[in-house]
Amino acid sequence: MLSKVFFAAATACGLFLSSVNAHMVIRSPVPYGADSLNNSPLEPDGSDFPCKQRSGVYDVTTMNNMPVGVPQTLAFTGGASHGGGSCQVSVTLDKAPTKDSDWKVIHSIIGGCPTNDTGNISGDPKYEGAATFDFSIPKGIPNGQYTLAWTWFNKVGNREMYMNCAPITVTGGADNNDVLNSLPSMFVANVPADKCTTTEGTDVVFPDPGNSVETGRSANPGKPSGSACGASDSSGSGGSPAGPPAYSSAASFAAPASTQATAPSYGTGSSSPTGAPANPAKPPFPFRGAGVVNGGVSASTFQIIPTAGPAPAAPTGATSPSSDTASEGSDSGNTDAGSSAPPSYQAPSSANSITSSGSCSGGAVTCPTPGSVVCIGNSQWGLCDINNCAVPMALAAGTSCAAGVVSKRHLGRHQRSHLHHGRTT
Repeated sequence: MLSKVFFAAATACGLFLSSVNAHMVIRSPVPYGADSLNNSPLEPDGSDFPCKQRSGVYDVTTMNNMPVGVPQTLAFTGGASHGGGSCQVSVTLDKAPTKDSDWKVIHSIIGGCPTNDTGNISGDPKYEGAATFDFSIPKGIPNGQYTLAWTWFNKVGNREMYMNCAPITVTGGADNNDVLNSLPSMFVANVPADKCTTTEGTDVVFPDPGNSVETGRSANPGKPSGSACGASDSSGSGGSPAGPPAYSSAASFAAPASTQATAPSYGTGSSSPTGAPANPAKPPFPFRGAGVVNGGVSASTFQIIPTAGPAPAAPTGATSPSSDTASEGSDSGNTDAGSSAPPSYQAPSSANSITSSGSCSGGAVTCPTPGSVVCIGNSQWGLCDINNCAVPMALAAGTSCAAGVVSKRHLGRHQRSHLHHGRTT
């Protein structure tokens, strides 16, 4: 009997240690201090913000060279994926960032990062089967050496913030900081949680996600809460320094007719694929909802939906996306499906200059407030982009959308009574 108890205790301890030691770290780009980087989240009090401060935190083992506009791969090692969540990729000109560094967001992923699985994908700390994602350095960013940060807000488990940093060298960019300065600031939460916190079971919707946003198919969007959300200095106290667009309780919209969007090419060369226009419109706010992409993608996982301009014909040989049952966390990720380059960054002149054209393409619907969650019919939701368009996405099972809030569906009084009666008879 004692041996059985000992075995059960040892097994439980082993599972606990497996979970503790199998958190996620980035392997691409190659991080600073790869030999000293552990896979735990930032300290709850923010004392090791940014970049998990430690001895050798900014040791360079590999310099990551990144020409502007060229797709780069975000890849992970580890299996404690905590149900996925939301991630950002940000940069700073500081080569040894401090709490006072100014981080600028170049890509946001809402839901499905680093996986779309409901729990942990593996107990192996060396597991490399999580989803991969594409991002690129926006055109117009100045040349030079930067620090890149991957930040992650897990969906399931303790309210945490993960942050890994990597050295990068940017080439082919501009000779001024105009585009860099126009980018939104990195979101910070849960360090500490009393300033700004995310809600367990939801994929946090960043107050200001930037112009390159990717949304997971099964995302369950949620707003951060706290007095400092969207209003601090990115110094480990929650929020972000830039004034974000306010969240609003958006009105519901009627679901549009089913539309099959096609994949435009945003190449910078003079030639165009067969059937594509010579100069396709470049959406300044490319959402990857069901997946709108700012770069190459795998046709088996995402489809490209332009948020502005006419939808061009699909290039010859293009494949249609798979059904919504595909899991982003179970495939090799968001790999390049062609040679087209991503669109250049289009910085808006000011938030007040954003106006709706009254029409949206690719099945998107018009919406009033960029950055807000909108309810579309009874079974869809969307994120309002900078063009005042929202791409419809299916609600996760067991959730509903009302007044701009996605929440778990509640049973009516009659149905609860009926179910209770059924259990007691």
